[in-house]
Amino acid sequence: MAKPLVPSALEKGDIIGIVAPAGRVVEQARFEKGIRILREMGFEPVFPRELWPGPGYLADTDVNRAGELMRMVASPEVKAVMAARGGYGCLRTLAHLDFSQFRKNPKPVIGFSDLTILLNQIFAQANLLCFHGPVVTSLPDCTNTALERLYYSLTGNFRKGLQVGDVEIVRGGDEVRGILVGGNLSSLMAMIGTPYDPSWKEAILFIEDINEPLYKIDRMLTQLALSGKLEGVRGLLIGDFGMDEKFDTISKLRYTEAIWTRVLELTSNTPFPVWGNCPIGHFNNNLTLPLGLPTIMDSNAATLSFY
Repeated sequence: MAKPLVPSALEKGDIIGIVAPAGRVVEQARFEKGIRILREMGFEPVFPRELWPGPGYLADTDVNRAGELMRMVASPEVKAVMAARGGYGCLRTLAHLDFSQFRKNPKPVIGFSDLTILLNQIFAQANLLCFHGPVVTSLPDCTNTALERLYYSLTGNFRKGLQVGDVEIVRGGDEVRGILVGGNLSSLMAMIGTPYDPSWKEAILFIEDINEPLYKIDRMLTQLALSGKLEGVRGLLIGDFGMDEKFDTISKLRYTEAIWTRVLELTSNTPFPVWGNCPIGHFNNNLTLPLGLPTIMDSNAATLSFY
């Protein structure tokens, strides 16, 4: 595979275009706090005066959401593009996007959750490295480590490796190399069987989700295996699958271990390395990852290295 197109690094004072290709902003106070954090980092976020009024659960019509994104990508003043929030809607914009513009204007695109769909498509169709990391409304909850990782990634230091502290080596093995892809499991599932179904051949795949019942996670993982999507994978990183606060610690541990066990069952014929408790997902230590970058997964040292 050809080396990915690397976006330009940001500098102090650079403009970050804030877009809403999925859900509308429903918590304006959190959005405003996230904007302040970006300014404290030294960047200048720009966004529409009318904060994406709807309709319903979408920030705007499909055409308008796609058009806003394409204008930010094409603008020479805008040096990066970041999602306001996730939710749902990116899948509906894909037919309205011109992916050649991402190749012509290689700038960082940042987000997670429903943005999984957009990031993986930009990489698959434009071969542009993207950043799986916080959205504006999740910034107020981020740890200092997560904020630092985001800043380093935007300013060109995205190849800084990760010593994954509390990772659980669910299944070890030899050092493996692959292209880092993935994101929100529900969003990844939404692309299967569509014209936008990305290849995971020779990939190191990462997955995460939020507040899904265990049977739904089981169903999605089983469908991945039955569809053959896991056959070309070199390694799997399982991130946070956060449960509602009403569940106690023991319940959360059992839930997490059940996910790991099901992954091992489904991949017993292709025993690639599997890590759990990776710092990815809908929680405060959501570390920015370079989606599309060649990656080394070393189970003995519990490190991810990028090259």
